[in-house]
Amino acid sequence: MNFNYQMRFSKTGRARFISHLDTLSCLVRAVRRTGFELAFSQGMRPKPVLSLAMPLGVGVEGEDEICDFSLRQRAPLGELAKKLSHELPQGIELKSVGPCFDRAKSAARVESCGYRIELEEQAADYKDAVDRYNQADEFVLLRRRPKGDKKVDIKKYVERLILLEDGKGITFDMKVTAEGTARPDEIIESLSGFAGRELTAVRIVRTEIRLKEEEQPRLPRPGRRPPRGRRR
Repeated sequence: MNFNYQMRFSKTGRARFISHLDTLSCLVRAVRRTGFELAFSQGMRPKPVLSLAMPLGVGVEGEDEICDFSLRQRAPLGELAKKLSHELPQGIELKSVGPCFDRAKSAARVESCGYRIELEEQAADYKDAVDRYNQADEFVLLRRRPKGDKKVDIKKYVERLILLEDGKGITFDMKVTAEGTARPDEIIESLSGFAGRELTAVRIVRTEIRLKEEEQPRLPRPGRRPPRGRRR
């Protein structure tokens, strides 16, 4: 029997340059070093049961990342949190860890993400561009891919940009759909298009990941028998 857990952590500073796969390796190593046995998948090539809600691009910081993992035994939460905090590499900091009772992994339930982009330019250089972006019905970019270029309407995923109070960047919510999502660099490209000049990001931060609530299974009404299949 496996026991499911979820940890939330931040990934900042130099750790932002750790790739997605290397981040997974760091987390697997940290869980193993706690002394609690990490569960493995079934099949010809068993793998650790550990996954992230959503990949984080290289160079992008994360303030509230989500990791699901399973252990072979129940772990005291205080001890697990203390050991995980000690084993995580510099720049990756544990925020919380606890049992997870959701049937679906977080990766299958991501609804949207919050982002903050700090720009080198002054707000006066792109304030009008933010207004024009918000008023536009669509903004189509050509996404270049090895398998073929694709046109993407960025406004489908990011409807509105908001200026930071200190005037040093923007913040926005980005939808994640079955069709895909946008990328922070595409938002900078879009804003640069409206500004008529290339804007430079000095810091990109994913501030949160929002998950869809799981639908609860329907229970039979009191006093009613569950439906049976037809007799042949």
